[in-house]
Amino acid sequence: MKMIGSLLSEMFRLHHRDLVRFATRLVGDRDDGEEIAQDAYMNIAGRGTQAGAIVHPKTYLFTAARNAAVDFTARRRVEWSYRVDIDTVDDIASEADPLTTFEQKQQLARLVVALNELPAACRRAFILNKIEGRGHQEIALSLGISVSMVEKHIMRALRHARNLRREDGSF
Repeated sequence: MKMIGSLLSEMFRLHHRDLVRFATRLVGDRDDGEEIAQDAYMNIAGRGTQAGAIVHPKTYLFTAARNAAVDFTARRRVEWSYRVDIDTVDDIASEADPLTTFEQKQQLARLVVALNELPAACRRAFILNKIEGRGHQEIALSLGISVSMVEKHIMRALRHARNLRREDGSF
């Protein structure tokens, strides 16, 4: 039985370029393809001493990459579903004068940019709480995290927005 380190080294040497190319074709981006290849290697490394018992290492590696690509695509889809888009925000009250409306839309656009700078989980928790009005417990259950983590995400988002406001005097 080969030691896990030597098995991974050999697999990397023999298949890395093809594996990255394969993963890139699956997800459409070379950097993401590299990340998926890394996940496939980590999958084998996670098997520990059982990795030496893999009968067809190349097949296993490429299957692990395909599975990692499926997981990656699903995560990405969820992340994008929670991204904020200025076009999806309802129009600001039409009763205001045009200059006020313009300034409010600019502030809203800066807030959207600030939210999109946050990590996906942080942004999701903030949007679920502040925009959709969900409670911390409900958010924790839907995201599979603790209530304490939800609170930390929301506080981080608020702190980020406050810091940006201080920097440029916006929103």
